[in-house]
Amino acid sequence: MAKLTILKEINSAHGSKIHGHTFQIEFHFEGELENNMVGNLDFHVIEPQIDEIISKIDKIYLDDVIKPRATIENIAIYLLKNLVNLQKLYSIKVWEGKDKNVEIFKEEIK
Repeated sequence: MAKLTILKEINSAHGSKIHGHTFQIEFHFEGELENNMVGNLDFHVIEPQIDEIISKIDKIYLDDVIKPRATIENIAIYLLKNLVNLQKLYSIKVWEGKDKNVEIFKEEIK
């Protein structure tokens, strides 16, 4: 089994006392090594789909989009729900600053 991670970053605000953060988001993929690629995945196919969803939550007030609150858990869930059809996606990890993160696994999303 092999793993692939794509790292993205957004700068957005959230919370009742509106404050901004740089959120780092890790998209984790898992699969057999095929054709010298994890799960035979092609970055040129995956990244545009990720970028499209990321663009909807970058440089905004997240609580307007992610309900009921834009916690790091709910950000990860929002992304997973919007990327549910992305092949070999295993989990998403969202970092708030350098000391807080959550990893939500695709299998947890119903």
